[in-house]
Amino acid sequence: MARVRIEEFKKAVTKVLEERDISPEEAEEISEKVMNLFGYDKSITDNLLSSEERDLFYMLEDYDILTTEEETAYLPSGKRWRIHYWKIKDNKIRDILSEEEEEEEEGEKSIYDDISDEVWKRDKA
Repeated sequence: MARVRIEEFKKAVTKVLEERDISPEEAEEISEKVMNLFGYDKSITDNLLSSEERDLFYMLEDYDILTTEEETAYLPSGKRWRIHYWKIKDNKIRDILSEEEEEEEEGEKSIYDDISDEVWKRDKA
């Protein structure tokens, strides 16, 4: 499956954050920051984030847009080293976008919707 593009990510984050009374401009700024941190990678190591960036990631995790994973590595001394990663939930982003498309389609009304079925019937003479 293809990675989420920045436009898709922005649209989904904006939709989710607007529902929580965050302005579209602020939502777009947040999504650009997050995507810049990920770059072309599918995941980012938690220890690379500043505390402000980590707070953004936790907020997006609360909204089910990002998720965390961890991996345990063993050092030569035998100690365990846990590495925490952040990942974008591509499937959730696509779900949000498809819900939005469905809402838009439902909102569209055809000029023919208000015409009764009787109008379409023809009399055979």
